[in-house]
Amino acid sequence: MTKAKRVTKDAVVAPIEREKGRLLRLAQDLGEERAARPVVGEWAVRDVVAHCVYWQGMLARMMGAPLPPPSWIPRWQSEHEIGGETINRLTVEHYRRIPYPTLLADFAFTADVVCQIVREMDEENLLLEAGAPWDPGTPVWQAIASESSEHCREHTDELEKATAARAL
Repeated sequence: MTKAKRVTKDAVVAPIEREKGRLLRLAQDLGEERAARPVVGEWAVRDVVAHCVYWQGMLARMMGAPLPPPSWIPRWQSEHEIGGETINRLTVEHYRRIPYPTLLADFAFTADVVCQIVREMDEENLLLEAGAPWDPGTPVWQAIASESSEHCREHTDELEKATAARAL
């Protein structure tokens, strides 16, 4: 039997903080007007940030954070019944009406909540199986990364290429 590798809380938190910083810098450097222009399909930078707010918040709630479900998700349906595409649409529509500084603060807040939960965890729990909705055998640390640092990195990489190509 092989022993599972050790994963530290710092090794989980550091990439979340790094990718939070990258996406915030990109969004702030563009400014509100340019960040509202479509750049990836119909989505603008602010839409991508909103999307990340939702998914990091969902992760934080799944990890036990006392965050209420988003007010823009209909109460008579659970989030898994609505589906990701509809959740993304509702989230983007909601945040298009929200002031840009509030959107950026919400993104930083959800990332910070995830980091705080990880910091408060017993380190050995990072190696436990995450359970649904992740594939069997997915460790907790990997589930956290998939909805936070990895998710933000993929979007930020895409946004950096798209904004450079469009000279926003």
